[in-house]
This record gives sequence, C-alpha cells and structure tokens, in this order.
Amino acid sequence: MEPLYAPILEAHAVDLASHFYEAGEWAKALTYGWQAGEKALRLYAPQAATEQLTRALSAAHLGQLSPPAMVSLLRGQAYETLGDFERARGDYERALESARAVEDQSAEWQSLIALGFLWTGRDYLQAGTCFQQALELARSMNDPLMVAHSLNRLGNWHLNSEQPLEALRSHQEALATFQRVNDQPGLAETFDLLGMAHYLSGDVPQGTAYYQQAIALFQQLGNRQGLGASLAQLTVACGSDLMGPTLLTLSLAESRNAGEQALKVAREIGSRSAEAFTLFNLGLVSGARGEYAQALEMVQEGLSIAEQIEHHQWLTYGYFNLGVLSFDLLDLASAEPHLEQALALARSIGSRYWIRLVSGLLALVFLAQRDVARAESTLTTVPEADAPPQALGQWLVWYARAELALTNDDPGLALKIVDQLSASTSHLSHLHGNPRLAKVRGEALVRLAREAEAEAALQAAEVAARVQGLRPLLWRIHLELAKLFLAHHRKAEASLQLSTVQEIAQELAACLPQEGLRTQFLAEVGARLPRLRPLTPLRVAKMSFGGLTAREREVAILIAQGKTNPEIAKQLVVGKRTVETYVSNILSRLGVTSRTQIALWVHEKGLLP
Repeated sequence: MEPLYAPILEAHAVDLASHFYEAGEWAKALTYGWQAGEKALRLYAPQAATEQLTRALSAAHLGQLSPPAMVSLLRGQAYETLGDFERARGDYERALESARAVEDQSAEWQSLIALGFLWTGRDYLQAGTCFQQALELARSMNDPLMVAHSLNRLGNWHLNSEQPLEALRSHQEALATFQRVNDQPGLAETFDLLGMAHYLSGDVPQGTAYYQQAIALFQQLGNRQGLGASLAQLTVACGSDLMGPTLLTLSLAESRNAGEQALKVAREIGSRSAEAFTLFNLGLVSGARGEYAQALEMVQEGLSIAEQIEHHQWLTYGYFNLGVLSFDLLDLASAEPHLEQALALARSIGSRYWIRLVSGLLALVFLAQRDVARAESTLTTVPEADAPPQALGQWLVWYARAELALTNDDPGLALKIVDQLSASTSHLSHLHGNPRLAKVRGEALVRLAREAEAEAALQAAEVAARVQGLRPLLWRIHLELAKLFLAHHRKAEASLQLSTVQEIAQELAACLPQEGLRTQFLAEVGARLPRLRPLTPLRVAKMSFGGLTAREREVAILIAQGKTNPEIAKQLVVGKRTVETYVSNILSRLGVTSRTQIALWVHEKGLLP
C-alpha cells in the first residue's frame, strides 16, 4: 500500500496505521496513527481522532518509542472537544512533560496554551498561570506570532477576571502584530476576542462589528470552530436589559439566526462546550422577550450538557440563566437556590466576572423578598465592590445598589447611581439606552416629587423596552406609570396602564409550559396591582387608540386604504360634511397634520385587516 499510494498516503493513513499495528511495525503504526488522528481532527471528527491517536500512543508504548509531544497534544484537543476534562488534562500535561524533556519549546508553548484554555472552564488561577508562562516562553523565543497568540489568551483571561482595559491592551497589541504580517488566522482569532471584550464591557455595537469581521475571515479560512464561536456571541446582539448597558444592534430575528447557525456548527463538529454555551445565549435572549417555554427548554438542555462534560463555567451560566427566568416569573423561592448554586460555582473557578454578575442578581432577588440585610451583605462581599462599572458584572452590582437605595428610601442616591451608569455608556448610543435604568430613574424621581421628569423617564423606559421586545420588563414599567397616575388622581390613565399590565401578563403566562407556573405567575402579578375599579371596555378601547371613537377608527382605516372623503361617505352612508368632521377630529386627537400620517398611525396600531 505504501508504494502504491505514495503520492496520497494521508488518504490511506487509517488503513496503513491499522495494518502496521497488527503487524507489530510500531514506528510506522505511530506515524500513520498520528497522521490519521490529525486528519480526523481537521475534519471535526473528535471521536475518530481519539481512536487513531490512542492506537498511535499504544504503538509507541509497545515499541518502547518516545512519542512526540504533539500526539498527546492532539488527543487532548479531541478529548476537550468531546468534553472529557480529565483525559484532556492528562494528555496536555504529558505533552508538556515530553516537550520539556526534549527541549521542544514550540510544543511546550502549545501545551501551555492548551492547558490554560482547558482550565478556563474550571479554575481561573490555573488558567492565568499557564497563559503567563506561555507568554514568557514566547518572548524568550523571540517569536512575534507566538507572543501575539499568548497575548490574546492572556487578554481573554484578564477580561474574565473583570480587567477589561488590560484585556483590550493585550488584544490590540496582538492585532497590530497580526496586521503587520497579514496573518489571517491570527486576525480572525483577535477580532473574535475583541468582540467579546467589547461585549462584556457593554459596547455591543463595536463588539458586533468585530464579530462580523471575525465571521467573514473564519468562513474564508474554513475554520468552523471559530465560526461557531463568533456566531454564538452574535446571538446576544439584540440585547438583554439585565446584562448591563446592552443596546439593540441586531434584530431579534438576526440574532436568533446567528444562534441557530452556531448551534448547527457546534453539533456538526461535536463540540459539546460550544453547544451548551449557544443554548444558554439563545435561552437568555428568548427569556428576555418572555418566550419562557423556549427559554426554559434551551437552558435545561444546556445544563444537561454542561453537567455531562463537567464544565463549571457553563454550569455557572446555566444556573444564572435559571435565576434570571425565575426572577422574571416572580418565582423568588426558585431563583434564590439557582443563584446560590451559580455563585458557589463562580467562586470555585475564581471568575470575578461571574461572581459579580451572579451577586448583583442575587441581591435583586433578596430585595424582591424584602430581605434588605442579605441584599446588603451580598453586595458588600463582592470583590472590589467599589470598582467603577467597566464590565457587565460591575454594572449589575451597581444597578442592584440603586435598587437597594430605593428600598432604603434614599431616592437621591438611587438617582445618582443611575445617572452615573447612564453617563458611563452615553457614548454608545443616543437612541435606546437601557430601559431598566430609565425605569429606576423614573421611580427615584417619583419619590423626589418630580412628577413631570418621572413620567418622561418612565415613558422613555416604555419606548425602549417596547422597541427591544422586552415584555417581562414592559409590564413592570406600565405598573410604575399606573402608580404615578394614581398618585396624581389621573384615574383614567392609570386604569389604561393597569389594563396593559394585565394584557401583557396574560400573554406571558400563555408562554409558560406548566399550568402551575401560569397560575403562580398571574397570582404574583395580581398581588402587585393597586386596586382600582376598571374602565368599561369601550373606554379602554378608546384610550388605547389615541382617544378615537370606534367610528373615528373606522374612518382612519378607510383613509389608510386610500379612500377619499366622498368614497368614505358613500361606504359609511353618511354626509360628506360628517366625514370632514371625523377627519378633523382624527387629525386633532392624534396630533398629526396629514392623511399620510393618519395612514402611518393605522399601520403602527395594526388596525388594517
């Protein structure tokens, strides 16, 4: 077979490895087994790779040969893809030992990088040590590309340790090196990591731009693993109000499409870790829109995978996600243990990012339970609790402090915190900020008896939440508006707001997969509503449509259909002057000046058949 297929031996490496192994030709069994395993990895067949590389290592053992470090390193990569932490670690450590024994600095560096990346799912201290050693080794070798790759990995470690400025400096230094030599794989890797650095710092527009560059390069290079990772991150580009100052940079449909593509790639290449992460991102986005059945299914599936592969970082994310969903559903008794478990995991891996993010949400749960002491204790035990809000975990901790200030009847402090958080991200967008911040700002202004400003803040929160489709937050904003209107004897407006709360709550309850959850959620929402005699259905309908009567709405629809006043009069069997009066009333009540604007309003309200 060797002479027959000499020009294309790699295509027959599996058969050659098998025959030479059976024949006891250990050196050639090692060589061809190595080639077959490497090819399987390139083809995203990690299970086949482990089988071929295991046979190669067995041949080395039987033939009393010293296998190259790369064989163990490749098998470690295959095990890591399959989610087998212990076997991956064992192979990476053997590769490191072998490389040092023969003073193969290149293999030593690759082993350190691989070990560091593996440890990011379990222990950030271990990961940081490996990446720092890799950087020092690369500098001693005077290899610019190795230095750049090391800087990227160390930068990502800094980011997960909530040191975003150090992370950006490392990635920018790496980017300059890769750009200088036009290293396309290096550029793709760096764009991906810069995207993550900007996302976790709250700058979603810039992060999205970097991810889109990374995706284009990964597609050109045929790097499906990198492509899947970047697509998975784009899943959250449509924003989630509890994850900091995120902004609407992609539509919900675009974000979901990216997530579905990422999930497809992860499953095709057999990457269990990537599959779990993508499921959690999709669950977070769906939950923020109130699509609870879909969100719960995805998060539970992701947790099952994370448990199977014992990926502690993704387990943290999964339990955090369950905490978010339970908090949204007012199921505080379930939210607390989910978040306590997430916090214990975050501490075990030493991730400051996750410790802060989970602590911020846990404090909000305690405040919702009226347990101020535990909320204060949770916030004060956060590492570097007074650090400025440079990353999402810090942002959520400060947001929880604003809510705590409101609970402690200190609206001035709450307003100060919210304004500082808003100012820290004001450069990102002038269109739609974080609606949750605007809501708290409105509540603080209400307490300070600044009614007009409070109403404006709550209206701005309502617009932002509606535009971003954040229905779980939307009903809470309408509830605050109702309370404001009631306090100032604006009963009709308050009644309309409460009707909207109930309507949204019913829609959300319909999305829940179990009757018990639906009943509990609606009961909790009902318990929060102020008692008020409801308006008649006709009055509610009129207020919902700009104050137009049923007849005026009918005229507006006919205008949107392009009919003239005489045509409208004929269809409704009324006089032309009556139609003119209707049109005049419609223009006045809607505050518009043309029939075109009336037509636009009809379309926005969805009144056309």
